[in-house]
Amino acid sequence: MKQLVAGALLAVGLLLLAFYFAPWRGAVAPRQPPPELREEPDLYLEEAVIDQYRDDGTLHYRLAAQRTLHFEASQLTRVERPDFTLYSPPQPPWRVYAKQGLMRQRRGVDKVVEETIVLREDVVLQQVRGETDATTIRTSELRLYPERRHAETDRSVMIESHAGRTAAQGLEADLESRFLRLKSNADGLVHTIIPPELFVR
Repeated sequence: MKQLVAGALLAVGLLLLAFYFAPWRGAVAPRQPPPELREEPDLYLEEAVIDQYRDDGTLHYRLAAQRTLHFEASQLTRVERPDFTLYSPPQPPWRVYAKQGLMRQRRGVDKVVEETIVLREDVVLQQVRGETDATTIRTSELRLYPERRHAETDRSVMIESHAGRTAAQGLEADLESRFLRLKSNADGLVHTIIPPELFVR
């Protein structure tokens, strides 16, 4: 009789143990938010300042925004009135601001995850190197890749500096070397206006 009871207890114990370590444990789907909240952000910030650092501890960029909304499911962050500063010492930082912005991480070259920032409406990209040396780029949309210090757009741009004003139909910019590749198309060529005082007399 005792052996029968012991055997039954052993069988129950093994069954409970098997259930505890079953592969379906913890596989319960998370509860979905109610329909009226599904389009709402998972994170909402006002007047936020976000600092991103490099592996060596130096400041990579700073993003200040009037409003920041993050959506976890799509890994998308929307920012209103973004004011973005990209640091690249010993060069002066580049600053870009706009009315709207989107931030997303995507797999780029060699499947490396790359952060992409898309800025829209009244976009201004500027670097000030001195009282009389500043480069200002104005456009309606700009894609910025902070890790590569690269910016590009297919929209029309106006570039202003101490050397004059240049209009183009797009650009690719290496922000670290300050190399700008200007684009033209059937709608317009690259057009530069040089101030008269720069001409040698």
